[in-house]
Amino acid sequence: MQIVPRPFGQILGDALSRLGGTWKPLASTALIVFIPVGILTLLAFQMTGAVDFLELVFNDPGALNNLPPDVFLEISQPFIRAVVISVALQSIATLFVYLTVHHVVASDISGKPVSGSAARRHAWGRMWVGLVAGLIGLVVVGVIIGIGLAIWVVPFALVGTPNATSRWVAVVLFLALVGPGIWLLISFSMMTSVIAIERTGPIRALSRSLSLVKGRWWPTLGFLLMVGLLGSVAIQLIQLVAIPLSVVGDLGTGVSLVSALGIGAQGLIVAGIGAMYTAWYIDLRARQEELLNENLG
Repeated sequence: MQIVPRPFGQILGDALSRLGGTWKPLASTALIVFIPVGILTLLAFQMTGAVDFLELVFNDPGALNNLPPDVFLEISQPFIRAVVISVALQSIATLFVYLTVHHVVASDISGKPVSGSAARRHAWGRMWVGLVAGLIGLVVVGVIIGIGLAIWVVPFALVGTPNATSRWVAVVLFLALVGPGIWLLISFSMMTSVIAIERTGPIRALSRSLSLVKGRWWPTLGFLLMVGLLGSVAIQLIQLVAIPLSVVGDLGTGVSLVSALGIGAQGLIVAGIGAMYTAWYIDLRARQEELLNENLG
């Protein structure tokens, strides 16, 4: 059966409905991946001494205000290292979950559903492509935004914003100079769907994502913002549960409990977002080609 383009709201509604039919492999994958990541993250904070820095921040913040910048940087280094390790682990985990979810959802739409274990094997085989494509995309976007910021800083540092008009000019100039990087970031957003479903290489995945989003950049931005908003609401609800746990026992125990709960729930949210990305990717394809259900399996 041919897949036809759908209105914005219907895509979002269909994605949520699809979650109901594929929740078992999605939830199992999210937990299998993010529970170990949560444990490793906690170990990173413990072993680097980042928890000691957090205790100082919460128990004696005034002492940090009087420290020279170089001393503060030295004290905060364990926390910075732990955050870098945590972000790297969660980024890799998110990529794996996305690749798995794209395959599960697309296979379900094609009428040839796959098990969670089969989808995870498929995702594992595509991980190197995702990592290479992700690194290339981040470097390109980072360079473009970096160049824009460097150009923006020069007049800002020389002139500043002495009045209201110049402040508005500074904002407009900032958006104009970093805009190409933001445009490219959104244009690369279908990369993981392409890698998982079309089984392309890294460069082809990036160019294919650019091609799919072309002409639908603003609707894609709106959809991603909507999905991000839904994810933020879910995170806020989790925090309502997590905050009381932060006062359980000593600070280190509280932080550990909150982190474990947050990272575990984050996996489920990532799986849901991945399913919505898949739905948008399929709609973008349906607008450019004659797409049949069986082409997605």
